[in-house]
Formats: sequence, structure tokens, C-alpha cells
Amino acid sequence: MEKREAAEFLGVSVRTLERIVASGKLKQGKALKKTRPVVVYDEGELAKLKEELQATRPAEVFRRLNTPKPADAIGFRLDPFYIKRLTEEGEKTGMSAGEYARRLVIRGLEGQGSDQDFKTLRSNLADMFYIILVSKMGVSEADANEVIKSLAGGN
Repeated sequence: MEKREAAEFLGVSVRTLERIVASGKLKQGKALKKTRPVVVYDEGELAKLKEELQATRPAEVFRRLNTPKPADAIGFRLDPFYIKRLTEEGEKTGMSAGEYARRLVIRGLEGQGSDQDFKTLRSNLADMFYIILVSKMGVSEADANEVIKSLAGGN
């Protein structure tokens, strides 16, 4: 099997295949084509290596080259403060910051416990806004309460 075919068969890039050969896990040979010699690999060795690779790969690998790609991928940047918080919270459950963030997003979309989180957040923001109105902007407490009530829809 030629290089590109072997890489596709293994589900890796051509560069990764070259690294595997350099590490000694796979031997390559040469075959003559019409105009020049090409690198080839033994199909039996490739099948054996493929089994090894599949056994050592994690069950959930986020899509790599030569594997089916997700329909969409979403990425965003966070301030270091939030990355630190995600890292700390993730460590408590044995997850990386990215895994923990993904879990939070999915839970939020599926409605698992998110209503209480939003109510708490809304209440905390209202309290902060009230303090700013009264202490920094000189609004009376009664007027600040009215502003908060009007913003909350009369709740």
C-alpha cells in the first residue's frame, strides 16, 4: 500500500505515518512505478498497527485529521480569571477546564439546574445595581428600589 493510502487506512495524517516509521513501529519498502520508485507498506503490518492504534486511542477524541468532522465547532476566548475558575472547578470533578466548560454549556442548553443559576445571577446583579445607584450615583433608596422593580418587570 502506498503512503497516502496507508495513512488513510490508519486514520492518521501522512506526517503522522512518517513519525510512526521514524519511531520504528512500521517498516517501509520501495516499489517501482512507471517513472519512479515509491514508498510502500505491508498490508499485514498496517492491519496489526491499526489494531494497536485503536486499542490505545481514547474513546472520545475530538475530531482529528482523517476522521469524520463535526458539523460545526464553536470556540471562544475567556479572561484568565474565568479560565482559572473553570480549571479549579474542573479539577474538583477530575475534568480539564475545557471539558468542564463544555459540560456547563450542555447542561445549560438541556435546562439542567440552569433556572436556579440564572435566578441567583439576576438577584446578585440587581443587588449590585442597587448599591451602585445608591452609593455612587446618589439615588435615594426608594427610587433605587423602583428602578430595580421596573427593570425586573415588577417582580
